[in-house]
Amino acid sequence: MVKSFREREMDVQSRFAGRVAVVTGASGAIGSATSRMLAQQGAAVALFDMNESGTAVAETIVEAGGRARFIQVDVSDEKSVQVAVDETAAKLGPPTLLATIAGINRHGTVDQLSVEDWDAMMAVNVRGVFLAVKHCVPHMKRAGRGAIVNMSSVSAFVGSSDSAPYVTTKGAVLSFSRSIAGELAPYNIRVNAICPGWVNTPFTDKYINESPDPAQLRAYANGQHVLNRMAEPEEVAQGICWLLSDEASFVTGTELFVDGGFMIKR
Repeated sequence: MVKSFREREMDVQSRFAGRVAVVTGASGAIGSATSRMLAQQGAAVALFDMNESGTAVAETIVEAGGRARFIQVDVSDEKSVQVAVDETAAKLGPPTLLATIAGINRHGTVDQLSVEDWDAMMAVNVRGVFLAVKHCVPHMKRAGRGAIVNMSSVSAFVGSSDSAPYVTTKGAVLSFSRSIAGELAPYNIRVNAICPGWVNTPFTDKYINESPDPAQLRAYANGQHVLNRMAEPEEVAQGICWLLSDEASFVTGTELFVDGGFMIKR
């Protein structure tokens, strides 16, 4: 029987009913949009971030009738992640959905970049993904299902003259996702990466505003996409939620480009 539009709309609103999701980097623009969207679609959401502004995001979810809990987490520290995942399981339930969005950026040419900046990027952008997966996967295995989406980027495919560590971390996340997709498939756990182009966020604004000519760089960034604009955080969140949902039940070990046609120009 073909479902009505109303029935389909209700299916989307309840697509994550009874599920518990962990979102890292939940205070950021993409992380908060993803957290809200997961909650709107029925998930109980644990918002992980160092920035306590995630508390306000969790509060708006609860005020709207959803279930959410902000937990201050350093994703680069194993004990911090382990404690946060344990708290999630105790307060919300075992997590079977995971979106690893936390990330930082440091710029500089390879001969000018400090070792400290390089290590910080690897710690947050790569180790942080590994640790979140490491501590959520046992809950997924016990539940007999799970879905993971890791934040990569078009930068995993296209180099940049002053962003070697960022490009390297996003390539590492992509390779890590492909590798563990095969490892976890026997446990009915899917793993995918999402690869946005430029996204209209404070993260992007900071980079643009620090450039010698912000107006020129913003125009350049918009023009890198055939749609001639950056993505909005909610558009990336839509892709993440689809990959986490059962609608993507036969999708694993791959990447979804949410890039406005960025890659077809390469």
